[in-house]
Amino acid sequence: MNPRWVLKRAAKWVVEWGMTLCGGGIAYRRSAKFREGFRILAYHGVADTPLDSYTVQTDHFRYHMEYLSDNFRVVDLAELTQALKEGAKPPENTMAVTFDDGYKECAKSVAEILDRYRIPATFFVVTDILDGKIKSPSREFLSWDDVRALALAGFSFGSHTSSHHSLGALSFSEVMRELTESRNRIQEELGGAPVGLAYPYGTMRDFSPDVAAAAQRAGYIYAVTAVHGLNHKGCDPFTLRRTSLTAGDGARTFRMIMRGCLDPWQIVDRWGYRLQRPSAGGLGQ
Repeated sequence: MNPRWVLKRAAKWVVEWGMTLCGGGIAYRRSAKFREGFRILAYHGVADTPLDSYTVQTDHFRYHMEYLSDNFRVVDLAELTQALKEGAKPPENTMAVTFDDGYKECAKSVAEILDRYRIPATFFVVTDILDGKIKSPSREFLSWDDVRALALAGFSFGSHTSSHHSLGALSFSEVMRELTESRNRIQEELGGAPVGLAYPYGTMRDFSPDVAAAAQRAGYIYAVTAVHGLNHKGCDPFTLRRTSLTAGDGARTFRMIMRGCLDPWQIVDRWGYRLQRPSAGGLGQ
């Protein structure tokens, strides 16, 4: 594993256990901020033996979905964002599940587990990868046939741009091209335009008010980030926060995360993002 990720994971455990042992988690869960918020989970890869920091172990993922099925109202992300648009407050314990990048296992083991526990999910895909313009020697990705099959099974799809470049590093015209070309390709293949966007990398330097404006102009109705935390009625639908699940997030850690014990990490995401990844990142980061 990447040493930087090991340090980050250790720091998160400190936050999680600190909130658990000091009693802060109990007070937080009793607050309106926690009870009235909704959480969006973000996954990337799922594998029996994770080889990188952003891949969750299959057994852990299966437990995550079972826990959600027993304890939460899991809905399609578009349903949540539509409620926001209408000014409604989602019911307590409402949440959504998302996947970035579009790894091949999404059409196999991931879809089987989601279907078993009747969990809806949104997959954000990189269209240049689906079109074969970008190759990865280390991972296998979905094909358009896989995407169509998943869509027919009831899963939703959104854009992760055309080429997975940080939108914060591009000009406005380049951003528009990334967003419109990917949206058009998904519409061509699925017969309907995607309503959602996931900013590649998703840290505070990877999107901006101008990027959010471009997303709205391109026809999206919401966009998700990698900034940790809950979302609330009245929040900006183009800067939705997500809770990222990574390697090492087993049953106990997942329960703490869902109880809000990692929510203070949003301070790190908001102010320490420059330390979170190297300037040249890859898929999954």
